[in-house]
Amino acid sequence: MMNYYYERKLESFGIPHKTCDRYAEPHRFYHTWDHIQSMLDMAQAMGILTDDLLLAIIFHDIIYDPKGDMNEELSVEHLQHWVQNEAVNQAILDTKTHKATSELSEQLIKLDLSVLNDTFENFVEYENKIFKEYQWVDYSSYKERRIEILKSYNVNPDWIEYVRLRKPNIAVYPGSFNPFHIGHLNILEKAEKIFDKVIIGKGNNPGKDLSESSLLLPDAIQYRQCEYYGGLLTTFMNGFDYDVTLIRGLRNASDLQYELTQYRVLQDLKPDIKIVSIFCDKEFEHISSTMIRQLKGYMRTTKYEV
Repeated sequence: MMNYYYERKLESFGIPHKTCDRYAEPHRFYHTWDHIQSMLDMAQAMGILTDDLLLAIIFHDIIYDPKGDMNEELSVEHLQHWVQNEAVNQAILDTKTHKATSELSEQLIKLDLSVLNDTFENFVEYENKIFKEYQWVDYSSYKERRIEILKSYNVNPDWIEYVRLRKPNIAVYPGSFNPFHIGHLNILEKAEKIFDKVIIGKGNNPGKDLSESSLLLPDAIQYRQCEYYGGLLTTFMNGFDYDVTLIRGLRNASDLQYELTQYRVLQDLKPDIKIVSIFCDKEFEHISSTMIRQLKGYMRTTKYEV
């Protein structure tokens, strides 16, 4: 949380400190207020924390979407609601390429990338958080691109080797998800506390009705990797070039019995399969996709009759 000094400092520019609530957005793991606070602390310890640098630090990541390519431009636009300062604007824009065009941007970039010259333990923590922010990217693609970026920053080769050899614990959470509901989300969030990454596999279940809307997944999971598949689940799992564990969500004892039977079938198809079953919380055990579809159908029918 922002301390009182920085709250008052922002308010002296006419900027409400609540604008920094953006740093608590759920898709952020590294680009949080902790990152901003560490930069401010370092600048203060170095005796270089001017008003311009303070604004540049606080606003350089105020808009952050890991899927976006206009974060710096949008961050500048956000700052301009309250402050017109071309030097600060340019410093923020320079963090896009990390090529300084002024002393201010050089200071900002140095502080922003300081973790790359920190201890190995801090680098590992940083790397884990960045990995979390890019959950929507397949791990093989992520690793390849991440190594390229770290090499461009001239990071310690041993640390790059750590990224290359790292084997995160990855799971697949499959289902027809027609629709994906709060009970599914409850299982997903529990699984994400166990695994480094959980891939959502949306399959076509021949035993369930398929509609155009059933192909959609909610915005709540837009920053997770979602893959569509047809055919056998084991074929889908074998398509990854890294090990994955299967996640199965359970609501009650009936689900457990059904999943036990499924497990025996999956074992025949894939003897080395690893499965983790997770019970949803009690308040979600009555929710099912079938129930939701039936309720929607009833509501549409009732509205039509009225």
